[in-house]
Amino acid sequence: GKSAGATVEAIKASFELPSFEEGMECEKNIFNDLLYHSLQGRAYRHIFFAERASSSPRSKGRSTPVNPQLEKGKGAVGVIGAGTMGRGIAISFLRVGFGPLTLVDVNPKGLEAGVAHIQSTLKGEAKKGRLNPSKLGGILASIESSTNLSSLADCDIIIEAAFESLKVKRDIFTKLNKIVKKSDALLLSNTSTLDVDAIASSLSPERRAYCAGMHFFSPAHIMKLVEVVRGSNTSTGTLESICAVTKRIKKVPVVVGNCDGFVGNRMLHPYTSESTLLLSEYGGGVAGLGVADVDAALGQKYFGMAVGPFVMSDIAGNDIGYNIRREKGLVRDSKTGQMGPNRATGMRYTELADEMVEKLGRVGQKVQKGWYNYDPKVGKGRKGLPSSEMQELINKYSLNSPQKGHKLGKEEIVQRVLFPLVNEGFKILEEGIACDPSDIDIIYLYGYGWPAYRGGPMYWADNYVGLTTLLDELDKLYQMYPGSEYFRPSELLRKCVRMELGVQEYYKQGFAQSDS
Repeated sequence: GKSAGATVEAIKASFELPSFEEGMECEKNIFNDLLYHSLQGRAYRHIFFAERASSSPRSKGRSTPVNPQLEKGKGAVGVIGAGTMGRGIAISFLRVGFGPLTLVDVNPKGLEAGVAHIQSTLKGEAKKGRLNPSKLGGILASIESSTNLSSLADCDIIIEAAFESLKVKRDIFTKLNKIVKKSDALLLSNTSTLDVDAIASSLSPERRAYCAGMHFFSPAHIMKLVEVVRGSNTSTGTLESICAVTKRIKKVPVVVGNCDGFVGNRMLHPYTSESTLLLSEYGGGVAGLGVADVDAALGQKYFGMAVGPFVMSDIAGNDIGYNIRREKGLVRDSKTGQMGPNRATGMRYTELADEMVEKLGRVGQKVQKGWYNYDPKVGKGRKGLPSSEMQELINKYSLNSPQKGHKLGKEEIVQRVLFPLVNEGFKILEEGIACDPSDIDIIYLYGYGWPAYRGGPMYWADNYVGLTTLLDELDKLYQMYPGSEYFRPSELLRKCVRMELGVQEYYKQGFAQSDS
């Protein structure tokens, strides 16, 4: 960022200027310029205050927490699911002293592998000095495992991290309703997209106040963000307790409303969809837009995201997105060939990402092939390598596109992919799913690798892009692509432009409260 360049300028001044005093004066001027005029400096200060504001439910006054002991890091914890997410969640609770912790999975081999992974990770952290070695024995001894949900009867807090299926989750919560003894036990779901109210409806009415979403991000023991999803019956005391627990396990909680994908994943949909559509429109042959071109535009060396959209999908698993699209009724039936029932006529959609999973099995790094190929001998199996198979697939889907075989500039890629993401953020604010633009910024900073020096999507729109420019470009894109609803400009965006206010200023001045 600019601070690195400023450091070099200050060092140059130390040997180019004739006196120490002049060198110090130059350094002071450089510092003040960064402090008062740098967008990057303002972005970092914005994040500092936004993180502190996001760590409470933003309710009037403080409610009594459901279980004060949880705030102190004490209480019995249950985690359902010994897969990647369940393991990471368990590690997060164990390393700060919660326990006993019971890990439950119906698959005995998966459960055994999950416990072994947790133990190995904690031992590795102790060896590296990240965990007090003297406490390791007690932590490992507090881990219990079972294939039966009844072992969770005495838990104070239970986090379900099972397969992302509403039927599966409702079945689990129906059983928990009968099994769990404490009437005020927190019953939480790690769902990333599903309706929290539909899950809570499996519980008796008196238990629903203690049910909410607690959406961790993968890998859960590393990523700092937790979306705390407020259901229609979730009490403020429950939200307070979950936020306190989240901070106790050294993560950043952001309370969000209940909708498909909540905040982060809902905004991710236009980001990943448009990235793939760019390939089907502008890809094709050596001259066409490629996977690496899109990742390069969004990645660290240009825009600054931790990784580009296709690397991100390969890391998370391309089957996750495929299963979500299938659950939504968008994927073509492989047996009958019929189009997904919820894919509306005229909807802009490409089956490129569906076919790569369904027919080619390219689900990502875990099988060494996704949007890229992966070789265990190259970059520890994490470095993306070009795939001729994927290039052939892109050629197939771009064959009839008038724009095939053309490159786009990096800035055009950034706008095409990020402008609809930001637009969705405005719609989320309109609906009250997020309480403040800064909450969205924190979610994208800690959950999706947004570059800190750009302050978050809403800060970036306000300060780097300008809302008038954003609105004008979205209007043009929606005229060009009426089949992509995510290009339709938000009414809140239009309102901010009419009032000549940034969205953050709109909220600071209380206009959002007068709207509700």
